[in-house]
Amino acid sequence: MSDTGGRRRPWIHITRRRASRLHALVRLLEERPRPRDEILKALEIGLRTFYRELDLLKRRGVKIRHKDRLYSLAPDPRDPAGKLPFPDPQLSFAEIAELARCDCDAGRRLAALLESVTALALPEGR
Repeated sequence: MSDTGGRRRPWIHITRRRASRLHALVRLLEERPRPRDEILKALEIGLRTFYRELDLLKRRGVKIRHKDRLYSLAPDPRDPAGKLPFPDPQLSFAEIAELARCDCDAGRRLAALLESVTALALPEGR
């Protein structure tokens, strides 16, 4: 079972900037409940971006409470930042193979991914 609750979530492309913003948003909400305007100012984002990020957090299993005009994280025994998507690190086959040797859930997932990519059969005649 992984830190994401045992369920695999679909992979999404995410930029480094967005990953950083999502991480900062989660950390802000961990500190204390905050009004929307304070969050917008702290992250230097607009209203549409704010709601887009809240939607992504919800889809990733991060529960956000909105009560009395304040946003906060709902209690969760797991670190909510562990549920956030991470930008593509653009690793080489050799780097993936090295990480795939790790005896952990992530290493096993990388090993399976590496196997699925390298086991693809080439079309006949090649």
